[in-house]
Amino acid sequence: MGTLKPKGKLHLVGVVTEPISVKLMQMIGKGLSMGSSPVGSPANIRKMLEFASRHDVLPVTQHFPMSQINEAFDLLRSGKAHYRIVLDR
Repeated sequence: MGTLKPKGKLHLVGVVTEPISVKLMQMIGKGLSMGSSPVGSPANIRKMLEFASRHDVLPVTQHFPMSQINEAFDLLRSGKAHYRIVLDR
């Protein structure tokens, strides 16, 4: 939480098996928030991937070579990234 900027959000995807300790006063003082989303069961994920495959649903990604990591982060920070940024080796 300490790495988030004011009004920042930490979003957890999936299951966390251990309790998470947060400093509530730090969150309140900086206007931070936490959220979470379930990923789904392996059976549901399999159904979703099979559906995507049958209907040719593909992810929208922007690829950058690792040598352009700074440019990728600049795009992300500017809010102009389209969906996912992928760094390729």
